[in-house]
Amino acid sequence: LLPLVAPGGKIFGVDLDPLALQRLQEKLGDHADSFHFLHGNFAGLDRLLMEKEVFQVDALLADLGVSSPQIDDPERGFSYIRPGPLDMRMDTSKGQTLAQILEKIDVATLAEKLAEFGDVEKADLIAQDIKDNYLAGMIRNTTDLSHVVGKYSLRKSNQQVFARGEVKPANVLAQVFQALRILVNRELDNLKSLIRILPFILKPDAIVAFISFHSGEDRIVKKSLANLLDQGVFSEISKDPIRPSYEEKMLNPRSRSAKLRWGRKSN
Repeated sequence: LLPLVAPGGKIFGVDLDPLALQRLQEKLGDHADSFHFLHGNFAGLDRLLMEKEVFQVDALLADLGVSSPQIDDPERGFSYIRPGPLDMRMDTSKGQTLAQILEKIDVATLAEKLAEFGDVEKADLIAQDIKDNYLAGMIRNTTDLSHVVGKYSLRKSNQQVFARGEVKPANVLAQVFQALRILVNRELDNLKSLIRILPFILKPDAIVAFISFHSGEDRIVKKSLANLLDQGVFSEISKDPIRPSYEEKMLNPRSRSAKLRWGRKSN
């Protein structure tokens, strides 16, 4: 995108993770002057832009969820394969860690969030097991958590052998870890906040696009775009999501669940 806006154009990159800028700097090359990093939550994008004396934008791309570098860094606690702390915060400078949330949350609320954010079956049983084991001091890191959750298999065909030789259901682990990450970072609430400010931060005829990786995110985006179209705020929206091609999924397996939906603001 950077070559397309140069010269004279600007791209603002917003990320909760302050380490994102470090990963980006080596890739900016000759276009560094066109890129501006904003450390913060896109739920407050209007405020972040105003601090740069920008009030509306020509286009907005929201790439939702966690990034691959965060998943691959065991110290962040996002992965059920690699041992790490019970953290899961996208911004490690603020907010409650997963450990702090597990200490306080009741079983009923935890079960509700597992079902809502991860489409987890047996959410009540898994929530009770997580809470009991955490309070007993048996869940001290992500490896301990994966051992507790891994007992709950949805399909035998979805099992895989982990390093210690145990057979674990990868799908249940992925669903639970996803749900806990969304809970820690309040991701769906932040998405709703971003959508609420779209009419004010998009210029007339501007395009907004969302890349979602979770059914809950996609439902919110789909319904919200339809509402904005009905209200006349948008002139058109995508009828169906754009999915990655077979070739893209082969090159980037993590893209397999991605859905892109877009909308255009009215003049």
